[in-house]
Amino acid sequence: MSRDALILIYGILLLLILIPFSSAEEGQEKIDSSLAEVVERGGSEEIPVIVMLRSDEDLASDSMLADKGISVKYRYQIIPGLAGEATGQAIDGLAKDERVSGIYLDRSTMIFQSDSPASAVQENETDRANSSSPPENSTLQEQAFDSELSLEGYISPAQVIRADRLWEKGIDGRGITVAVIDSGIDKNHPDLVGKVVAEKNFLSDEITADDLLGHGTMVAGIIAGSGAASGGEYRGIAPGADLISVKVIDGQGDGKVSDIIAGMEWAVYSGADVLSLSLGGINLGETNPPITTAADNAAAAGVVVCVAAGNRNSSENQATVAKSVARSSSASDHVDSENAEGSYLESLAQLMSGREHGETEDDAVRVMQQGGSEQQDVLLLLVPVVVALPPGLIDSPGDGVKVVTVGAADSSGRMAGFSGSGPTRDDRVKPDVVAPGVDIISTVPSGLKRPVYVDDYYARESGTSLSTPVAAGMAALLLQSGDNLTAAGVKAAMTRGAQKLRSSQGEIYEEYYQGTGMLDALASYELLQNGSNICGVVPDVWNAGRWAYLPAGKGVYVGLDTGADRPQKKMYALAPGDEDWNLRFVFFSDKDLEGVKNQVQGEVSGWVSIQALPTSIQANDQKVFSASIAVPEDAGPGLYNGSIDISTEEERLMEIPISVNVAAPLSVNGGVANRTGLLSGNGWDYYYLETSSGSAEFQATLSWQGQDNLDLFLLSPTSEYYAGDPSNGSEESDGHRESGRIQSPTSGRWLVAVHSENASEEVGYRLDIEYFMLESEPRRWNLETGAGASAQAQFALHNVGKSLENISYSGVIDSSTSEEREGSVQHKETWEWAVNASNSTNKLSATLLTDDKTNSSELALVMENPEGQPYDALLGAGDLGPLEVSSPESGTWKVKVFGNDVRGDEGQGFRILLKSYGQDPWSWIDTDGPARLESNQSGILTANLTIPERIAQARRDGYIKISSESHSFEIPVSVTISGTRLEGLSEENVTDRDGDGLFDLLTLGFGINISEDAADPLQYSLKGVLTDCNGSRIEELDKRFSLDQSGIVSVDIRGTDIWRSGECGPLAVENLILYDLAGTYIDRFEEEIEIDHDPDEFQPPAAYLTGEYVNRTDGEYIIIGVNLTVVKPGRYELKGTIVNDYKEELDSESEEVNLQAGNATVELGFDSEEFV
Repeated sequence: MSRDALILIYGILLLLILIPFSSAEEGQEKIDSSLAEVVERGGSEEIPVIVMLRSDEDLASDSMLADKGISVKYRYQIIPGLAGEATGQAIDGLAKDERVSGIYLDRSTMIFQSDSPASAVQENETDRANSSSPPENSTLQEQAFDSELSLEGYISPAQVIRADRLWEKGIDGRGITVAVIDSGIDKNHPDLVGKVVAEKNFLSDEITADDLLGHGTMVAGIIAGSGAASGGEYRGIAPGADLISVKVIDGQGDGKVSDIIAGMEWAVYSGADVLSLSLGGINLGETNPPITTAADNAAAAGVVVCVAAGNRNSSENQATVAKSVARSSSASDHVDSENAEGSYLESLAQLMSGREHGETEDDAVRVMQQGGSEQQDVLLLLVPVVVALPPGLIDSPGDGVKVVTVGAADSSGRMAGFSGSGPTRDDRVKPDVVAPGVDIISTVPSGLKRPVYVDDYYARESGTSLSTPVAAGMAALLLQSGDNLTAAGVKAAMTRGAQKLRSSQGEIYEEYYQGTGMLDALASYELLQNGSNICGVVPDVWNAGRWAYLPAGKGVYVGLDTGADRPQKKMYALAPGDEDWNLRFVFFSDKDLEGVKNQVQGEVSGWVSIQALPTSIQANDQKVFSASIAVPEDAGPGLYNGSIDISTEEERLMEIPISVNVAAPLSVNGGVANRTGLLSGNGWDYYYLETSSGSAEFQATLSWQGQDNLDLFLLSPTSEYYAGDPSNGSEESDGHRESGRIQSPTSGRWLVAVHSENASEEVGYRLDIEYFMLESEPRRWNLETGAGASAQAQFALHNVGKSLENISYSGVIDSSTSEEREGSVQHKETWEWAVNASNSTNKLSATLLTDDKTNSSELALVMENPEGQPYDALLGAGDLGPLEVSSPESGTWKVKVFGNDVRGDEGQGFRILLKSYGQDPWSWIDTDGPARLESNQSGILTANLTIPERIAQARRDGYIKISSESHSFEIPVSVTISGTRLEGLSEENVTDRDGDGLFDLLTLGFGINISEDAADPLQYSLKGVLTDCNGSRIEELDKRFSLDQSGIVSVDIRGTDIWRSGECGPLAVENLILYDLAGTYIDRFEEEIEIDHDPDEFQPPAAYLTGEYVNRTDGEYIIIGVNLTVVKPGRYELKGTIVNDYKEELDSESEEVNLQAGNATVELGFDSEEFV
């Protein structure tokens, strides 16, 4: 039978005039959020879980747990916990057990092979130039990172890290055992014959321990391959080492975290000295989920644990964003996803749909093995800025404290663009080291589909999954060469011997990319030979600075584009009064230490606060300590140095250099400031600008002569950065300019940085600051009065910024317009809506509304800027949004909807609600003030306000806008008017029409107060949203009515609508607003309105799918039994469609049946010939 037939249960689309049951209790604190989502869906099916226990605790026997709805799969020794399956009710019960510390979904992981294509490999290997042997006495960088040498032929990882130099000394890993936790090993490969000394298969769906995927064999070859099939050319790092094969990934790339932990435990107890884990991707929102704890505990037991940093780098440059835009001709046109122009939306959707959005309990490990094959999916090649990822990109178990986390670089010494970068969620630096991981050639079984074959025995791939075994192999070499070396000792030797890599601009990569640097086996070996004890620390240097984030709405954690191949995550300067806080160091030692102390020395000793290390540290221990820097207010500009010295009573163990660059002040006089300077190479000059609360704006302009490029960066006190815009300058005969304009800047000290991009000679520059601020006293105008009344106020204006010319004054009020369009998309198709933003547009907002209450289709909602770049995006089922863009640039924006996973031939329909916010003139206000204000000059503004005789609003908010050429200032105005008001929820009733105990109707009564002297219209519109406990929309409230006196307005909501759309209680009413029939705002009820009912108290539909299916296939037909719950007896039609992996319809069937109340199973039969 073909694979199409095997996936039927997952590929059947069912239609029955009913909705799947959804009922759940709110998750408890011990239940991980991903698991809580699954539990809240309800149902009686068992969910795969991992249960963590408190130290030295145990649960009841397996039989007793089974009685409670828990079946045990593993009882672990490496962690205090167990794995198995449990019902939602059993999980809730476990969470109440004091012995339980946490419950996690047994989630999926992935093999960290790069999504980027590898370099082309010549078809005829004999035509490829043989690798050159490096000069015997050359350094690592000289031999491996020389571009000319790289062009001569393939440079093996062993050459790059100088492992071959240890072979010459007789060190090849002999006597050391490395466990490969992966997809198995091909024991019959010529390079691996006799290498595998033990193996075990932890998969229940494959009876063989052989490698049916190819990845485990490739890892094994990098570690210990003999190179027999290549004449020694593709030899592993430690060709003398033994291997243990631990199979936790099957031939389709499926597996479970519980199997990986069990495999790690078995490998440790089977005598492994080193574990190689090229898998991960379990991002559970904390630093010690079960798999991380297992990895750390294995290291604590003395095993070197090498883990991939992952291929989710957080700091892709703008250049990596997809440049093509999904083609569509109108809001009603569709785009064929096979068109290459549509690939970026699919890339964005697939990136967003990964581990962050929670796989279901049935999800398995899906191996991403895409490194270079033209047949592989290329949809993960790009990382759009809008989904730039937050801290915590080193996934578990790579975020462990005691593991060796490995990033990837190429053979020329450049960081791989895909290599995962830190920091971790708890502010530790990761990765620890990097190793070659680009275009790596290693062993693979013959005849597989996934690998990119070089010949019958080898393939070429890229990824941190290929750099990790390089580190594992090097660990084997060091263990062989060292005398009783511990796992911490290996980590220390690796990190102390590593060499710093430099970017394409010649600057040292930040530690968040490379850790301590590229592995150097020879240097690490020599360190071990020259000392009796070795210690290490990560990070090994501290350059103080501020993080650089994108402004709100534009993503996070992208970094400064300095012209290098990797953006810079921090700006390495501080202003007086700044802090660089809570940096966390990890210190590790090979031997026992007594009398340990860590002290700060040098110029910054009085600035640094440091957490003391324990005075006694055991061999193989690793300790975390924190430190922070606070720059004194009176610190002058310049570079300050110091160090953290770690020592015992007998010796100084090591020091961590500290540098703090204190920025120079920009003194504003008359609203202007300027500085001049000289930069060369990759130079930086840092300044700071003090802005006060209420500042209108400032503009920084950088100008220079010559051909070299300079950068201007502005960093707010809250770490939002802005880059200078060359489009605001020119490249005329007078030189170059970059400008940055900040409106309504955050108060505090802004850092202003000037950077030269590898300038070939000294470049002179001028930095000019124009500062605009107008103070008013009072700062705002609040008044309360009635319709038809008048009021006057005077404001004392004082210009503390640059001179203001041609000043005008006006009253303005915020306005908004709403428009709604309907659309639909098929699977992998795109719909778009072009939206114009003018100079007066303050904000755009788009919300996707769908009637797909089954949440079976997954859509992506994307906002694209006028340049065709994604600004922000959401992915999910059901309603999405709103997506909001503040201060949008003028031009044509596009709202796009992408059908990432759409079920059914009809496609998925939706509505897009678009709101545009701006400012309109406020006719109530007349103003008069000075037309010119010099710097430091004062003046008087007079404002008169007249309220119309007939006005419905209870409150009106606006501004007095003060404009001077391109600059503007605002004085807030709030007017409270006696009139009609909302009083909130006054009545609440439920109706059970048929006496079955389920409510058919919810009636809500809202109080409306009309004051006696108010000249109110008689016609009103009341709008709001009924939501569940998660804030998810159940029903929009929209009631039109007439009132001439205070009273109650009733709104009815059908019980079936609440049951269908609500997930949990209590219910709530949000955004309750009263309008007149012209759409004019009258009042908003600001307090919370809670309704103490759960959705499952209301009447369900007549029948609904339970979500459970039975495979009753016989030899002639493929039969799927669909389980239903019937509330009301009657005749029903069930329709089903079978699709393959590509969402192509293979067959469809329908069945009409008479059903009685209760549970039922309806069979749909499909012709098996369709799947042959």
